[in-house]
Amino acid sequence: MDKAHREAGNAKLIVLAAAAAAAALGLGAAWWIAQPDHRIDSFTRLAGEIGCQCPTCPLRPIATCGCGFADGMLAELRELVDTGQSDEQIMTTLAARYDPSVRIKPGGSGLDLAAWAAPILLLTVGAVGVGAVLSRWVQRGTDGTDGREQATTSAEITTPLANEDARLREIIERELGSLGD
Repeated sequence: MDKAHREAGNAKLIVLAAAAAAAALGLGAAWWIAQPDHRIDSFTRLAGEIGCQCPTCPLRPIATCGCGFADGMLAELRELVDTGQSDEQIMTTLAARYDPSVRIKPGGSGLDLAAWAAPILLLTVGAVGVGAVLSRWVQRGTDGTDGREQATTSAEITTPLANEDARLREIIERELGSLGD
């Protein structure tokens, strides 16, 4: 195996390793983002994770939505929190009462985590792919060839251009001559 083939194989391994690292980083970031913040109380956390279900402000967090529908949902959330239910029980109750889309922030496991991870993974793998393509283009540009044998010579390239140049001069002279008449 010659040096060029080894370098190409090494470049492919580097791109593959970068894509695997990007995927791992994307999954880790998605998992971390999906985790609930335990430093704040349950009511405040859930009020930021529940979307208003009225048609004028869909999915705006009820904590920041100022419509009357959100106020009713906040009162209902306060009652559920005061009963001592867990966050997941409250979210399940509200999703059953309104719609599963009441959850603005998906849960931290299963399909919910995949909903967070997929865009992050696609963006990171896409960035690695773009980097690989750009690297390949730069590599091809530095040695002046793309690895294939050139089929034409410089004489073959300049001859058609010279013929075209003469033809264009003839057309220009003919047009200029007709203007003088």
